[in-house]
Amino acid sequence: MTDARLEKVYADRASAREFLAQAERFLSDADITGLSAESQSVLLHNATISTCDAVLQAVGLRVTPGDRSHAMRLENALEQLDEDTEDLLERLDASRARRNEASYAAGFVAQASVDDAREATTELVELARGALDVSAT
Repeated sequence: MTDARLEKVYADRASAREFLAQAERFLSDADITGLSAESQSVLLHNATISTCDAVLQAVGLRVTPGDRSHAMRLENALEQLDEDTEDLLERLDASRARRNEASYAAGFVAQASVDDAREATTELVELARGALDVSAT
């Protein structure tokens, strides 16, 4: 597989809002009673990636498929926000790594890790709402 790369696309705030709505559905679905911590971890990661896609689409950027595409989404999307996001990047990247373990190595995900991921993902979604000037749904 080739490395992912950042490319310029047409800035489309309507599509960005659709990505954000998708992220909010993933975030909500992660709270369904009875889901395993591993499933919650995957849904929270999907919410993070959709939020990153929203932020990037709004400014006319997209990360292509390939190695490191999820990490690139995180890094580049957070750079677009008008906040200090260094700590948030670390927390979301740790969540991404735990999701990788759950998805690809059948690893155990502690509920505390899911709680951390939910908090970080919620923070990212709220920052994206502000950047896109979208009220909570």
